[in-house]
Amino acid sequence: MKRFVTQFSLLAILFLLISTCLPTTAAAASLTVSPKSVTLQVGQSKTVQAKASGMKKPVYVWKSSNPKVATVKNGKITAKAVGKATITVTVQKTKLKSTISVTVKPKKLNAQAAFKAVNPSVATIEMYDASDRLTSTGSGFVTKRGEVITNFHVVSGESNRYARIRFANGTEVETLKLKRFDDKLDLAILDVPSLQSIPTLPVAKAGSTGSVIYALGSPRGVSNTITEGILSNRDVYLDGLSYLQYTASTTFGNSGGPLVDEFGRVIGVVTRILTDSQNMNYAVPIQQLDAMQYGRETIANVQEPSSGSDVIPAVSGEGETAEQELNDSFDDADVIRFASGHLSGAVQHQDDVDTYYFRTERRMTLSMVGGWSNNQNGVHWAYGLFDANGDSIRYSEEFMDEGRYYEALDLVIPPGEYFIVAFPISGLARSEYVRQPYAIYYELK
Repeated sequence: MKRFVTQFSLLAILFLLISTCLPTTAAAASLTVSPKSVTLQVGQSKTVQAKASGMKKPVYVWKSSNPKVATVKNGKITAKAVGKATITVTVQKTKLKSTISVTVKPKKLNAQAAFKAVNPSVATIEMYDASDRLTSTGSGFVTKRGEVITNFHVVSGESNRYARIRFANGTEVETLKLKRFDDKLDLAILDVPSLQSIPTLPVAKAGSTGSVIYALGSPRGVSNTITEGILSNRDVYLDGLSYLQYTASTTFGNSGGPLVDEFGRVIGVVTRILTDSQNMNYAVPIQQLDAMQYGRETIANVQEPSSGSDVIPAVSGEGETAEQELNDSFDDADVIRFASGHLSGAVQHQDDVDTYYFRTERRMTLSMVGGWSNNQNGVHWAYGLFDANGDSIRYSEEFMDEGRYYEALDLVIPPGEYFIVAFPISGLARSEYVRQPYAIYYELK
């Protein structure tokens, strides 16, 4: 009996010694992280806490499933690009593991940051005829290699043959071709070289009404501009088509430029403005690019005819008409295709006369207002409306607003063919008439 007790005591002592020397088992330890999910904007960082219980001096190992979206170092997660990633943390020399889900959203941009991000992808588009004369200007942008998006009315004109496309970094290319186009949607994609030096812009559906937007482009040929506003209505129908209505200031030359959201993503193509309203501007939703009807074509083959009243369509829609010299006579008149918009040109000398032609199919009210860009010292330029035989109907009348002089004309006209003639008025030195730009805003309704 005594021997049995002694043996039992020895076994008990041995068991206690073994139990004391054994390390903590993985089953007895646990690993927790906080928080379990993280949402960041691009560029933001957040540190996640990991805690292993039941262990002394645990060594944590961190890893990201997608370092292009989010990286991690010692628990600090840094958002790199829009997307999703999973962060895994393990304890060295154990099977303990836990995960954190990461969602990275785009970073909200103020106007300065939006311009820096978007402008390198925005182009000034100059249209030229077969004689290499500049006919009009517009805007465009890149979302895919080898494609510059713009409006159809920017490239169509009356005698355009090719487009010259210029970017902020000095890159300049020319093209004779369209990849796709649609006159009803007023969209066109210019076929250009791959443009490896030009970044592409992301696209997105428009946000909610009231969200911040930016419009970039080349108003009146002035490159590298940005204006800020809000999306005043994300779904407006005009002439049976859906548009985005916005308040950012845009004018002629902005046509074809990108409308972007506060994250720098393209949501629309700047297309229309209502000249008789304040900040009622419209863009074609970017998703309409997938709905264009027509495939490859040359720019020259999509031009509207420029002579013959039986083939010139009656005015409709809205757009810009830039004068194309020579247009001093009724036979050489520039064709106005739009029911509202503006005429732009320049007086080249004291005897320079510019003529424009349009046709209506119903009784309409014509309202016009225009002037020289430099017109503080009195009006030395005017315009008049003439009938199809070249007989005068009415001349513009002078008025002054905030120290500047303008010419206005307002009357009802029956269906028919008409000419608008712009001309200088004597009274200045001959040198004062050289290269004086003018603009006429008009509406037929």
